[in-house]
Amino acid sequence: MISSRLNGEKIVAAQPLGTLVSDQLLRLCRAVGLRRSDSEVYARVLTDCLGSGAERSLDQPPPHPSFLSDDHTPVEYSLALVPDAPPTLRVLLEPGYAAGTLAQQGRTGLRVVRAMAERWGFSTGRLDGLEDLFFPPDPQGPLALWIALELLPGGVPKVKIYLNPAASGAERAAETVREALDRLGHRQAFDALPPADGYPFLALDLGDWETPRVKVYVTHRDASAADVGSLPRTEPGPGRETVEEFFRVAAGLEGADPYSGTGRSVRLAGRPVLSCHSFTDTASGLPSGFTLHVPVRDYVRHDGEALARATAVLRRHGMDPAALDRSLATVSSRPLHDGVGLIAYLALVHERNRPPRVTAYISAEAYAVRPPLPARPRHQPFSSPRAARTEPRETLHSVGHGKAGAEIRMEPYRIKVVEPIPLTTPQQRKAAVERVHYNLFDLRADEVTIDLLSDSGTGALSSAQLAVGMAGDESYAGSRSFYRFRETVSELTGYTHILPAHQGRAAERILFSNLLEPGDTVLSNTHFDTTRANVELNGCVARDLPCPEARNLDSREPFKGNIDLRALEQALGESTDSRVAAVVMTITNNGGGGQPVSMENLRKASELCRRHSVPLILDAARFAENAWLVTRHEEAYRNHTPRQVAEEAFRLADGCVMSAKKDGIVHIGGFIGLNDPELAQKCELLLIATEGFPTYGGLAGRDLDMMAQGLQEVTEPAYLAERAESADHLAQRVRAAGVDILEPPGLHALYLNAGRLLPHIPPHQYPGHALACRLYLEGGIRSAELGSLYLGEEDEDGNPVKSPPYELVRLALPRRVYTRSHYDHVGRTLERIAKTAESVRGYRIVEQSPILRHFRAKLQPVTG
Repeated sequence: MISSRLNGEKIVAAQPLGTLVSDQLLRLCRAVGLRRSDSEVYARVLTDCLGSGAERSLDQPPPHPSFLSDDHTPVEYSLALVPDAPPTLRVLLEPGYAAGTLAQQGRTGLRVVRAMAERWGFSTGRLDGLEDLFFPPDPQGPLALWIALELLPGGVPKVKIYLNPAASGAERAAETVREALDRLGHRQAFDALPPADGYPFLALDLGDWETPRVKVYVTHRDASAADVGSLPRTEPGPGRETVEEFFRVAAGLEGADPYSGTGRSVRLAGRPVLSCHSFTDTASGLPSGFTLHVPVRDYVRHDGEALARATAVLRRHGMDPAALDRSLATVSSRPLHDGVGLIAYLALVHERNRPPRVTAYISAEAYAVRPPLPARPRHQPFSSPRAARTEPRETLHSVGHGKAGAEIRMEPYRIKVVEPIPLTTPQQRKAAVERVHYNLFDLRADEVTIDLLSDSGTGALSSAQLAVGMAGDESYAGSRSFYRFRETVSELTGYTHILPAHQGRAAERILFSNLLEPGDTVLSNTHFDTTRANVELNGCVARDLPCPEARNLDSREPFKGNIDLRALEQALGESTDSRVAAVVMTITNNGGGGQPVSMENLRKASELCRRHSVPLILDAARFAENAWLVTRHEEAYRNHTPRQVAEEAFRLADGCVMSAKKDGIVHIGGFIGLNDPELAQKCELLLIATEGFPTYGGLAGRDLDMMAQGLQEVTEPAYLAERAESADHLAQRVRAAGVDILEPPGLHALYLNAGRLLPHIPPHQYPGHALACRLYLEGGIRSAELGSLYLGEEDEDGNPVKSPPYELVRLALPRRVYTRSHYDHVGRTLERIAKTAESVRGYRIVEQSPILRHFRAKLQPVTG
């Protein structure tokens, strides 16, 4: 059960804290590859350590405002990553969380540590020798004792404890640290520490450590890159440039010049940076290890930005961020842009005789999610941890918190009509896919449980759309439905001439038949398949110019749908026999993974086209989704509405073609928009001959009315926000299943990296198609291959002549059709497939058509 709030009323009841965090830990253990038996041991240890606090319901506020996390959850996870090795999972917990006073918490914590020592056979001698320093009769400060467990195979963790140097007063913290180091034999160590604004923790390794450490944590307020570069005291240690670069990337100062006064002197005015200094050598007095902790959560707008920074840090140090992606998805299902603090700290760790590592600290978020900031943080402080709210934080469409401790985001509509979905057996699915020769396009819809083949014409109509459809005017010529449609489209796009068509490919055929001449070239960020086909059917060349960022499937660059402006300028200026007849900008870039195009890129492309007198045409099928992503990621448009962005985008182009089956949210329909009267007249004549009279264009009046209504609804922020959240929810489920996707996820589809999941299948045996078939066989899920079957070519013997750069499978998300539980089914299915990925086999083509072969090809599994 969960606890939530709706219209101010509390709905009971919630699960216990222990259930939440133990479930999180089990999933994390699985994500890093620990055996189930070990994971279950560690989950029990966690709940045992929390004592009575583990049974406390999450609909009650925390019994103690734990300093361990911003929302007072007494548990935090961390993932330590190194190059070319599995990550190490740790859990930090406050064992005296529910014990009462700070003194009682300390006594409870000591009992838990000594019980661990008895269970796992290690000594607490070093802790016993410091008890009077850190556990006085009337302790002060924010904590009594924390325990960190490094979770290893075998069910026996490494144990570390955190002690509070301010237990006898903050003014005596430095003295307490010095005395503790002296008692532990490190008499010169305190003098080796850098200047400090405070000493928040002293930590001890207990148990089976190769070289047990004592670690001193130091606070550095208002730190700059130049400041942190001087903090390491280890020999050998990280170079100044390495430390400064990590600081700049983690803190969001990467754009600053590292060698300028500004770049090195920008200071973090919020939560302070921490350095940690490990001591193992009692003779030299020098630290053997150094760690820089950057509180990334105070210097990002939301966790999407935090993950982007973590990814950048990991890649710069030669580490794979996939494990972090999977781990975040196992802890919380909320969209990353819905809150800030899931990634609490990023740390760069250097220890003698060990490779450098990066550690990401992950919050449990049991009690609250900090809302995202409305604008980019300017290195200003948040309120202190003790001021953190303990009730769920309300944000757009929020109705409280659920079992993952995250905000529940609800669809901005209620369901009035339901359609049963087919629930088939594995035997039925096997027979069906064999009957259609393993081409999923040929399956009957009633043989598919979750249909993610396309988002084109597959959305659910709103009640308002159905209402206007009932009043549609079916007059052959001059219907009022057409005039309403034309007024709506003209107001949105600014184009003078609006011609309806029955769908986007019909609009493309009509436009290109009049715009192009044989031998012409059309340039694009990426042509969609039917766009390319209509260009080539006119005897022309379709040439793609995707931006360089699009080549990296894993990067989180926000505008990987952009056109390569340098290549565009070069192509427009070339003197060749082939005339550049048009530039088509696809927004979002469907053929490029559903990635958006920035307004800056579109504006510069428009300027180039006008300089060379080449028309710029928008493929506007997903214009609203592109506009939404612009408002989320392009600084100059953060205060714009999606509608405002869309209107500006249309006016940067000379015309558009649109399949309204996407962002018109209708089952049929499209249009051409133009300003050129001569070209519009030619298109109108072909429209009359092949589609219908210009005031209906092959559509019923009701279709025109419903399209007009859909074009108004599609730019509503509430609708777009929910669509983004659904896509993000599925993305997290897919990552948690161990399957990589094209990052970052867009709105209309997710693109699975089939080539990476199935490296044993060569391109000419179609790994993407193999994954799509297994998805159907395993879970009744229909998807679309976008790899060698879609884009590749083979010779008559089946040997590859042309292979695409990537092997992808598209999971297209119909609008307002499937709920999160449907997408959970997709995630569970992929998880089962990923566990036995080596059993998936490739396919070969036995019959194909010369164009758009993926629609009609017949295939067979490769045997042997």
